Amino acid sequence: MPAVEIPEAPFRALDARSLGLPLKTLRTLRTEGLVVQPVRGVLMRSDRAADPVARSAAVALALPDGAAVTRSLAAWMHGVDPRAPWQRDEPLPVECVVPRGTEPPDLPNVISHVDLLDARDVMHVNGVPVTTPDRTALDLARFLRPHMGLAVLDSMAHAGQIDVDALAERVGIWRRQRGIAQARRLIGLCEPDTESFGESWLRLRIVDAGFPRPEPQIWVFDENGIALYRLDMGWRERRIAVEYDGLEFHDAPEQRKHDIARRDELARRFGWDVLGVGRGEVLGRSLELERGIGDMLGLAPQITTRTW
Repeated sequence: MPAVEIPEAPFRALDARSLGLPLKTLRTLRTEGLVVQPVRGVLMRSDRAADPVARSAAVALALPDGAAVTRSLAAWMHGVDPRAPWQRDEPLPVECVVPRGTEPPDLPNVISHVDLLDARDVMHVNGVPVTTPDRTALDLARFLRPHMGLAVLDSMAHAGQIDVDALAERVGIWRRQRGIAQARRLIGLCEPDTESFGESWLRLRIVDAGFPRPEPQIWVFDENGIALYRLDMGWRERRIAVEYDGLEFHDAPEQRKHDIARRDELARRFGWDVLGVGRGEVLGRSLELERGIGDMLGLAPQITTRTW
């Protein structure tokens, strides 16, 4: 393909042709990874997708007047990607919110919400009105499916964007608001030390089954006090741990060998019983995971079906 000049600034997909990027060229650029669509209907150079200023410019092209970015798109604006790892190439929906009593914008490709909205819940990120991190976290905890809501809460807390105790105090004040019961529960389960969505999902399955809440990120030390291994979560007094083996870091044959050798040493040398589980087990419908953990703990799962 001949050299093509890709605009420095984000641009609307509808404007691509006038910018010298016909549909065929645009498809090639996207296939080659030179152009991405982070927001529905808006395109930008892939090498600028992580730049907060460029992100804001992309969102500004899609945001209706008088509205504030909210929910998943707001989390992305604050630097936390709310999509599951295998969905990261899919464009985020344009979601905006207006205060109750205000007419919501009716535009194609824009999801508009009418909700309680105090001026203190809105901030500007590079000139774009966005719900604040704590309000964004609260809304995602209310409206996402439980496992995704907890994963985003954990990620925002891990990034230092939200204070979990302050958020719990705020959710206690909100009464009779849609989704608030789920938000209250998920905020209570939030663990800032969590390092991946998979760990959040796994912890939620454990708690949903009625098992004791596991401690996150447990270090195992040798006889000289040197930290050798860190376990995703577990019960220190029982020396039982469960780890999420995501595809990104645990799918290669050499990595699987390493995992087996590591867990063998943890059992043989330190007395730790470690169960590794994958995405299919954590997100699957079977209760084999709960039964396996229950066998390790000597407890029976308190559920017969899963709710997410």
